[in-house]
Amino acid sequence: MLIIGIFFFWWSMQSLNSDTFLEDTLLWMLALMAGMTLVCVGPSVMLREYASSYQAPYRQIAKQKQWQVIQVPLKCAECGNAISIRSLEWISEEEVRCPFCSKDLEIKRS
Repeated sequence: MLIIGIFFFWWSMQSLNSDTFLEDTLLWMLALMAGMTLVCVGPSVMLREYASSYQAPYRQIAKQKQWQVIQVPLKCAECGNAISIRSLEWISEEEVRCPFCSKDLEIKRS
């Protein structure tokens, strides 16, 4: 949409220099309005699609009927490094690995 809008806008500006501008005034106005509309609407459509791709996982979480609390150990039993939720390597919904030694950790849900 954006590229087509830029083309229409460019074409309307180029037609200003033509000798037949007075005969093609209606065509010029249509190309100018279409170009300006597409240039203004194109980025908003792209931004909306980009934002909706990030909203899909959060919508699934919001539709859940039950919330669960996940308990993860504070230190890895194998290597002894401190573990945070952000540093964990999630393999599946039930499996978690230590990011330092790759040992599977036991998680508890309630």
